[in-house]
Amino acid sequence: MKRKNVLLIGIVIVLVLFTTVSAGNTTSPTLILNGSPVDADTKVIDNEVYVELDALTQAMGGSTSLNTQKNTVNVSVGDIDDIVPKVIEAVSPSVVGIIGRYDDGDDSYSGYMEPQIVHGTGAIIKSTGEIITNAHVVENMSKIIVVLSDGNAYQASLKAIDKASDLALIKIEKTGLKAAKFADEKDINVGNTVIAIGTPLSFSLRNSASIGIISGINRGIDSEYRLIQTDAAINPGNSGGPLVNLKGEIVGINSIKFMAIGIEGMGFSIPVGTINYVLGQFEKNGKVIRPYLGVKLEEDWISEMGLPSNNGIIIASVEANSPASKQGLKAKDVLLSINDIKVNSIIDYNEEMKKYEPGSKAKFKIKRNGVIQNLTVTFAEKK
Repeated sequence: MKRKNVLLIGIVIVLVLFTTVSAGNTTSPTLILNGSPVDADTKVIDNEVYVELDALTQAMGGSTSLNTQKNTVNVSVGDIDDIVPKVIEAVSPSVVGIIGRYDDGDDSYSGYMEPQIVHGTGAIIKSTGEIITNAHVVENMSKIIVVLSDGNAYQASLKAIDKASDLALIKIEKTGLKAAKFADEKDINVGNTVIAIGTPLSFSLRNSASIGIISGINRGIDSEYRLIQTDAAINPGNSGGPLVNLKGEIVGINSIKFMAIGIEGMGFSIPVGTINYVLGQFEKNGKVIRPYLGVKLEEDWISEMGLPSNNGIIIASVEANSPASKQGLKAKDVLLSINDIKVNSIIDYNEEMKKYEPGSKAKFKIKRNGVIQNLTVTFAEKK
């Protein structure tokens, strides 16, 4: 049976937030449809909700048409079989295949063994040829070739790379390309339908699509930052490709998956918040410049097991002559919060560090020998 979105008039499907601007007994609330805001003219007059029909039906994958002769308005709301093909068609021109030779730096077998051919995926983010992909896709490629959705190939140059986030920026000399759009991270929710587009297993399968949902967010799996979990099929070669919502917006860049007998539907993507952070650093500095403190952190066993914790993180050691040592931090201190934001895992700490640059200050709340105190620290540049 087809899964259909049915237009219901009322509060069953439309949740309206009344944090609004009021004028008499009229308010203009923000319309939230299935967890995502809709750019629609919405008003509440005498406790009755009036919504711009065109915007609402478009947000649901449908359309409206006015028949002036019959004085009727026809509303058509698409089902998943109508929406997904349109999304794939719209996004595919922004998805590229990436292929090249793997260079491990060892030429001892030169002349006896052929270089290994590897491939992955990328997403065009600027019409002038800038493409985002995974760092692990391109970091050891001796020659990077980008193949567009129309089959044309171009040699690419590596513009910037950040292994900590597993993101890289490459560029081809081509203009007039269709750039992908990014979603707003606050609109990413567990249960959202998503589509992965990429080049799984073989280059002949480029621009393959798979569908699933967002299974979880804020996952700390083999990464310095939080990841999105999805059950959309992600296979070798999908790395660097986009995970998009039903608006065709990138919610993440596919990065890793669990592969083992008995494990299915466990793929992970770098969320758009981290992507924007890294791209902003690339544009400003040509690389990611991170704040440096000079401490080694350890999680308690509760956090290591992936369980909720409010115990903070342990400062296991402090480097000599580091900013931490000069500003009073000591081994065995427990870091509880940074500028009143609680940190209970190393990923919490890394996520919070996105807000700071070398030279910026932060208030650390720590617990030392059972006593809570505050210290102000100034970050240096991480080398």
